[in-house]
Amino acid sequence: MKKYILLTLMTLVVFSCSPKEEEPKKEEMETGLPAGHPPMTGMDALGELSEDAAPDFDPSNPVLELSNISLTAPDSWEREKPTSSMRIVQYKLKSDPASKIVGFFFGQQDLIRENIDRWKAEFEELKDSKEEKLVNDKITMVTLEGVYNVKPFPMAQEFTPTPDYMVLAAIVPSSEGPYYFKVYAPSKILKNEIGNFKKFLNSYKVKA
Repeated sequence: MKKYILLTLMTLVVFSCSPKEEEPKKEEMETGLPAGHPPMTGMDALGELSEDAAPDFDPSNPVLELSNISLTAPDSWEREKPTSSMRIVQYKLKSDPASKIVGFFFGQQDLIRENIDRWKAEFEELKDSKEEKLVNDKITMVTLEGVYNVKPFPMAQEFTPTPDYMVLAAIVPSSEGPYYFKVYAPSKILKNEIGNFKKFLNSYKVKA
């Protein structure tokens, strides 16, 4: 009997001392990697460079200064602190605060076509696609519409094909490499923002 009690106590001690499983941290939820994981290589991890490139900002100042360029946000956007380290800048639509215009910087690289193809691949069914050049052909703006694969968070593997969605995106050059801007939302919301998105891009200026 004493032997049985001793074994029971030892079992309880082992279980009580065993480490508990930790819930995924926010960083893991956003990137799909464990916290502190070294940067990956290739397209899936170029955003790791963004945290150091994120500029300080005054939320009341509509002028965005990046590298040797500046852009001015329209009145319909409100700048806010990025919710992910992969974003260098983030705005929310005043008409729909859940919709975010986000900016990325991947350093000196030539992956413009790859990014456009990746944006198109985010659609289950692409019904409309348009590319146009702005500011003397310096900036490429992309408008996509169709059945979009909506994810619960950026690096999630699961998604929900959702009809009547739109993506507005742009590739903006600078002396340090291109900046990428993107927003996705239901078409009924973004159709009203196409003019403001173009206004933002057309405000592009190169510092002397």
